Formats: sequence, C-alpha cells, structure tokens
Amino acid sequence: MMDLGVAPTRQRYPMLYGMTLAYIVGLPNFIHFDVTGRTSNALNFTSISSIIESVIIGYLLVALLLLERRPLIVRKIRIHTWMWILLLADFLIATALQPVSLLTAPKATDGILSLFRLGQWTVAFCLIVALYSRTPREQANELVVRLIGRASWIWLAMIWFILPIMPRQVYGGSEDSTAVRRLGGQLIHPAHVALLASMAFFYALMFFRPGPRKWLLCAIPLVSLVLTGARGQQAGFLLVLLLYTIIYSRKPAIRWGTVALLGLVLLLGIAFSNKVMKYVARGQSVQTLSSLDDRTRVWQASIEAIKKRPLIGYGYSVGARNAIRDHWRFAHWIPPHAHNDYLQAALDGGVLAFVIITFVYWRVLLLSFLRVKRGPYQLFLLIVFIQFVLNSFTGSEFGHDYGGTDGLLLLCCLSVLGDDSSSPLNTAGERLTSNPEAEPSLEMSVA
Repeated sequence: MMDLGVAPTRQRYPMLYGMTLAYIVGLPNFIHFDVTGRTSNALNFTSISSIIESVIIGYLLVALLLLERRPLIVRKIRIHTWMWILLLADFLIATALQPVSLLTAPKATDGILSLFRLGQWTVAFCLIVALYSRTPREQANELVVRLIGRASWIWLAMIWFILPIMPRQVYGGSEDSTAVRRLGGQLIHPAHVALLASMAFFYALMFFRPGPRKWLLCAIPLVSLVLTGARGQQAGFLLVLLLYTIIYSRKPAIRWGTVALLGLVLLLGIAFSNKVMKYVARGQSVQTLSSLDDRTRVWQASIEAIKKRPLIGYGYSVGARNAIRDHWRFAHWIPPHAHNDYLQAALDGGVLAFVIITFVYWRVLLLSFLRVKRGPYQLFLLIVFIQFVLNSFTGSEFGHDYGGTDGLLLLCCLSVLGDDSSSPLNTAGERLTSNPEAEPSLEMSVA
C-alpha cells in the first residue's frame, strides 16, 4: 500500500529521506569498549564507524544543498532557530574554555572529540530541518510519525535478526552490568531498546489495520520490553499506556481490557512476588537499589561540580565527564555522564545550557498536550515525548553523545515546535478521525 500522505516527500527527496532515516537509526555497537568507564578508548571499531557515517552523511547533505541550489530551510518553520544556535555556541565556548581535570591527564583529542560529538548533533539537526521544511505543512506530522515508527521497527528487526547469530552480543550484560543478561546487551543499551519497543508498540496499536498481524506486531515489542529489564522505561511505558487507554482511547473495550489486564498482572505479581523482586533487583543489592543504581551518588557528584563552575560549565561531554570523575568518591565504577539531562546540561554549558534544555523539554511537552485533540499523529507524539521527559530525569540525551534514541528525541522536539498549523485539525488528522469507530489504516513496509 502506498503512503499517500508522505509519498510525495519521499519520492521527491529520496536521498534526503533515506539519509535522515539512516542517521536517526544509527549504527549498532558490535564491539563494546570500556565497560568500567575508567578509560576513554576514544578510537575503536564503533567510534570509527560513527565518524565515517557522520562525515559521509554530512558531506552528502552539503552536496545535495549545493546541487539543489536551495537553502537548508525551504518552508518557514518556527523552531526557535536562534535558541538552538545559542545552545551550540554556548557548548562551543564552554568546550574551548574547559578547565584541566584534577584526576585525569589531559589529552590532545579531548577537544576534538567534544567538537565531533557536537558535529554529530549538528548533522542530525540539519537533516531533520531540511526534510521537515521540504514537507508540506499538512503532511509534516505524518512524516514525523512514520520516521519514528520505521526507526523503532528497524531496530527491533535488527535485534531479533542478530540474536540467534550473536546471542551473547544481543542478549547479555549491558554497559551498566555484565552479570545480568538483558536484551540489547552490547549492541544497544537495554534502556534504548525499551524506549524503541514502546514506540513500536504504540505505532502498531494506533496505525495498523485490525487483524492477527496487528496483534502479533504488538506482542513483539511487549516481549522485547520485558526482556530489557529497563525498570524506568517499563514504568514509563505503563504510565503512558494507562494515559492512552483511560483518557484518550475512544473504544471502551480497549480501555476496560487494559485495566483488566493490568489487574491480572498485579495479581500475578502478588502471587509470584519472590520472582518479581528477583527480576526487579537484577542481581543488585538493597543498597544499590535504594540509590537508583548509584544515580543519586552521580547526581550528588554532579551538583558539587556545578557549584564550583555554574556559569560556563566544563565543556561538552568530555569536560563534563572529567568534572564528575573529579568529584566521584567510589572505585567500583566511574559514571560517563550525569544520568540526568538537566544536570548534564549544566555541567556541559553552565546555567545558559540548563535553561535552554529545560525550556525545550517543557515547551514541547506543553504544546504536545495542547494539540493532542487534533488527531492521532499528535497523540502519538505526546505518548513518545512523555517517555523522553521521564527518561530525562535518569538519563542524558541532549547533553551527552549523539546515539541510541537521540535522533528520535530531536525529531520530536523540532516537529512539535515547528507545527504552526492554525487549523484545529490538519488534513491527515481529519482523514484519520472522520469516523470515530474506524481504526487508522497506515501500513508500514519495514515490519
């Protein structure tokens, strides 16, 4: 079935569309380095592959713009461009003025590595803006939703395809723990797999035609989500599932069926409480669980570092990581980032970066809530972004390396900020919601 809404953009700009999707998906981490976090290992198989990918796609983007003889932004979109430029400038200045670490010997590659990681974000930003501004306003939300759906299903397909070939790589110890086997393993962090599985589930639930195929494609993400053992992302999924079924779902059968299913899960949890606690603990001690996998200790070290350099920060990624190490008092593990996007932003670029990142998160969240009644596309973006907001309290997205689900987060932010439709319902929303009892009939070629 042809995608009637998005086909013109994909057919008119096939190379730009393909590059954007490929860059959002990224590369699997086939060889993982530095599990303990004690060394940098800046150059390895995975990082070299990422460098090659970023350079090639960045070069192709520039070449396309030159051949097309058109600017990066074709259709005027309100994404607060000045704010993103100011954030980039702040990170660049903080990186140029980053202090010498007290415990880590300075390396000539530190500044280059920080600039490259900022360059990765810049390439992603330019790709998304270029594609989004070349899409007609009435089709933009549909394009974004399809990109999210395709990217999430591509990752799930890769994981399940590689699993029987390299089981230890895909279902094994993650970078946080080598003792517990979790889906994702060293290929991609299990927390990212959990987010992708949640997106794939809601994409199948909301946009696939009713039938056995739809429910099978809803079951695969659920199984993947359970196997990740990512407790925070699993809690976020349950929260948005309740939000969707109880508040936004139009079908009473889905609403009460979900409530009954969660009630059954609760009863089973009580009946098998010992096994549930073993699953939740993931082999960790009570002390580790009470500190949220050492996150409270990381936050304390990050806050201590921020207090000493609140205005300008320590420099993007590398400087912030060194600052945490200078204030870290434990030897069993050294955190690579602050495990909180707001603290990470303050470490990277000081108070200005903190204010901008906080504004982006809560502005996009507010706009998503206000536009949720326009149609299923806006509802899907709200469901996805709520999980990113929840993840921002325990993980680092904007303030750390580009990878995993970061491209999807940037895509959500730019699409919500750039949605300046004045109509209560856009064309796609009217088409999908004209019959309240009809199920959206989008098909996805990847799955």
